[in-house]
Amino acid sequence: MFFYLLGGLGVFLLGLEIMSEGLQKSAGQGLRKMLAQATTNRLAGTFSGFAVTSIIQSSSATTVMVVGFASAGLLTLGQALGVIFGANIGTTVTAWIVSLLGFKIKISAFALPMIGIGFFSRFVKRWKWPHRIGEVMVGFGLLFFGLELIKDGIPNLQNSPEVLAWIARFSPSDILPRLGLIAVGTILTVVFQSSSAVMAVTIAAAAKGIIDFPAAAALVLGENIGTTITANLAAIGASRTAKQAAIGHFLFNVLGVLWVTLLFSPIIRLVDLIVPGAPYGASEAALLVAIPLHISAFHTIFNVMNTSLMLPFVRQFEKVILFVMPDEKVTGPKEHELVYLTTPFARAPELAIDAGRKEIDNMAGVVTGMMAKIAAALADGKIEDSEIDAIKADEKTTDVLEHKINNYLAALVHERLSNKTSREVLSLMSMINDFEKMGDYGEKIAILLGRTREPGLALTKEAYTDLIKIASHARGMLEETRGFILKPEGDIMARIWELENELNRLRNEYREKHMARISSGSCGAGVGPLYSDLLNSFEKMGDHAVNVAEAVIGLK
Repeated sequence: MFFYLLGGLGVFLLGLEIMSEGLQKSAGQGLRKMLAQATTNRLAGTFSGFAVTSIIQSSSATTVMVVGFASAGLLTLGQALGVIFGANIGTTVTAWIVSLLGFKIKISAFALPMIGIGFFSRFVKRWKWPHRIGEVMVGFGLLFFGLELIKDGIPNLQNSPEVLAWIARFSPSDILPRLGLIAVGTILTVVFQSSSAVMAVTIAAAAKGIIDFPAAAALVLGENIGTTITANLAAIGASRTAKQAAIGHFLFNVLGVLWVTLLFSPIIRLVDLIVPGAPYGASEAALLVAIPLHISAFHTIFNVMNTSLMLPFVRQFEKVILFVMPDEKVTGPKEHELVYLTTPFARAPELAIDAGRKEIDNMAGVVTGMMAKIAAALADGKIEDSEIDAIKADEKTTDVLEHKINNYLAALVHERLSNKTSREVLSLMSMINDFEKMGDYGEKIAILLGRTREPGLALTKEAYTDLIKIASHARGMLEETRGFILKPEGDIMARIWELENELNRLRNEYREKHMARISSGSCGAGVGPLYSDLLNSFEKMGDHAVNVAEAVIGLK
């Protein structure tokens, strides 16, 4: 019985995972836009959390996203809390699906056909939508097939009054048995990392008459606490804001469970008044209809009431979280460390794109910073050893960031992504390679400028003037390209090609002028190759900027 039940739970969890991934692939862009609405106000954040969780059918995935987005600086603590509140309501949708469909009809009548149709839809080569819808169908079918196995795996104890009498001793009418049931629900959810799966087992056990509605409700309260462990695990090693969001999720659910535990009986009576049907007794109507609906209603009412009570006091709740986990002193980002991709997005790989873009923007900032140092050295007419060392340190940072971001994105490619998102990830990987190459050329320029201090390699005032102009143009081109990473708006390629053509023209013009200076004797012949290398390095940085722009619009 144990292994049969465990297998059913495994099939249910597999179905939930496949369905969630399929829904993410189908609505990846839409989900990103929904989460972007969380920055508007607390109500918009709550709705975003509800909508995303309802769509992907996983509050754990949503809260992991929230932790990741908070770590990536895409959400503040207050905005993250709003999304978490909404996710708690959105997760109740799964219970309603199970209650409304899982106990009234013969599951195998539609679960197995859905799995079959969904699986073979991937052989439709012409359109991509059958693939995505098919994946959702396979997940949905496996979810209900797993539920059927769970129902069959739970023994019928109606003819075992002694066992039922022993279970009845754990009635939540008293506070200690109630706390015990909450603890059981918490532990089971922590073990299986899915409140939806434990909820399905709870409803199935109630439908078999093993536990009554109040006992199931107490287990549901524990499941609400247990589900917070996923976000807290995801926050390990993440930013302070991400950890605060995870702690906020835990405190919010614990405080909600605390007051409902104290007002347990009145809440149970409220659900009995709102939901039709008597959930008490051993009749088929009570076991297969009333009890599942009452459990789902309790789950929803609890989360809606908890959110409604807490939402007006988000700012005060933030202060409580900051008291528990204060902000760190701002010391600036650590050298060579990722800033935005510190949280694993395995539960929501489709939504890692925005964080990846921010990380690449951060890397681009290192390169544009190198250009600013080069421009300052040119303006002074010389470059100091300390400036060369600083530019070399920046180049080392670009090397390390390229390696770390590339490893992160490479792991993301191995997740189940839509074709469109896979292409986006490959484009991001192309960008980081180009920015690393720009860093190489920045270091080369610094070394070449350092050589101009050697005898016979000094540059004329005119040469410095021309270098200042081409460096300024290249720097402006890099900064404009960087702006496209987060906001790819307008006719990007037309603008970039205009800047690249001008950069090429400047390189050719200044090379000819330098050759004229050598011919007239105002500049030594030995400095010719060095100066040409400097001009070419600036122009090559422009070439890589073009590559970045092409990657932004999906050409690379």
